Amino acid sequence: MMNNLEIEHVLKRLALSEHEIDFETPVQRNDDIELYLHYYGFQMNNIAFHFGKLTFHNTRISVYMFKPKVSKGTIFLLHGYLSHVGHLKYMINFLTETGYTVISYDLQGHGLSEGKTASIYHFSSYVKTMEQLIDDLKQRFPQPFHVIGHSTGAAIVMDYLLSCKKPHDHDKFVLVAPLIRSKHWHVSKYGYYLVRLFPFISEVRRFLRENSSNEKYLTFTSEDPLQTDAIPIEWIGAVIDWNKQIERYPVNQKSNVLVIQGNQDTTVDWKHNISIIQKKFIHVRTALIDDGRHELFNEAQPIRGITFSKLKEFLDL
Repeated sequence: MMNNLEIEHVLKRLALSEHEIDFETPVQRNDDIELYLHYYGFQMNNIAFHFGKLTFHNTRISVYMFKPKVSKGTIFLLHGYLSHVGHLKYMINFLTETGYTVISYDLQGHGLSEGKTASIYHFSSYVKTMEQLIDDLKQRFPQPFHVIGHSTGAAIVMDYLLSCKKPHDHDKFVLVAPLIRSKHWHVSKYGYYLVRLFPFISEVRRFLRENSSNEKYLTFTSEDPLQTDAIPIEWIGAVIDWNKQIERYPVNQKSNVLVIQGNQDTTVDWKHNISIIQKKFIHVRTALIDDGRHELFNEAQPIRGITFSKLKEFLDL
């Protein structure tokens, strides 16, 4: 069992690594790679692991690929705000066991990627990174090519679909606990504009929520060295600006979209968010998960299993 100091050193070395990901050849699984995979709980039997950096807009992004021996398609997977790929272990393990190649990356300012911690000036920066990476990957990997995003990751996927002019007719898109508005949206907005009167305040304290009924996950998250204890004010401003932008986007009439949402989610204003999504996407269906909180990928059983079964049912259509 490794101690916190040991894993912190491992994560720092991986974050500073300049090794570029090779999508043809798996990464050499040295001690640091093995410790990372073990610490975050990935099941790697018969899985080829590719890991390394790619540079977008002068920022090095950590990219991960998990490839089973026989792949029936490709899943592009995005994590949420204040999270990283390590927290997607249950979903990645499930998808690779189902036969999918999974490609994911740490958002800028998250996990092992570069960038100001947990911050962004414009939401479009998230979207541009995703668009560049996904355009390259779709040329390399077998169809079908599906996209899954959780929370802020789902918001990035939504913006990509609503703002991008390229066709997405043959792909499926899954939005899990999607962020548009947070639970206490108006309070957050008023607080943001109030704090802006005091330019010396650049961040607010983060309070860890009980966003899952999985106690082991909550404990692990509280001890994860890649977590942060503050939320930058500029990130809140970027989300407020993005909310104005999404209202102006035209309706998407082609993309095949599934929303999976827990009905006990206290992180996002899920009823409002679903109503907006239903207005913006013609071909959308919704699966509500009873007793599900925000971290549906990391829920306790049977909630997590129900979530995954809804996902598999949609992908298999």
